[in-house]
Amino acid sequence: MDKSLLDGVGVFVPVSDLAASTKWYREMFGFELLHQDEPEANVFIMGNRIVTFCLVKSNEIEQPTFPRNNYSVEHYFNFHTTDVDKAHQYFIDKGANVSKIHQYDGLRGFNLYDLDENEFGVVG
Repeated sequence: MDKSLLDGVGVFVPVSDLAASTKWYREMFGFELLHQDEPEANVFIMGNRIVTFCLVKSNEIEQPTFPRNNYSVEHYFNFHTTDVDKAHQYFIDKGANVSKIHQYDGLRGFNLYDLDENEFGVVG
């Protein structure tokens, strides 16, 4: 496949309260609102314009469990940072629900949870 055929990725996140989650994602990540389709969904774009986040109003949100594995993976994707300690403190200062910092085979990181307990990793 010609690598120029695909140029980004979209992440869909179920949320119970679209307005509250929209505010949370803007405040926590500084995401730019790309498209509003309230009351059902809002689409954000990250600074690099390669990744979009679509918050989708959902009922009965069930958090998926990542299958057991020997690679210590517990969630479906990570945010990358060059400074884990600074990112960790930033999210704590913003009032986010975060885990302690953990060491992973040469990487360090922590778990971050949104208002609906959707789990993301932050690693560096």
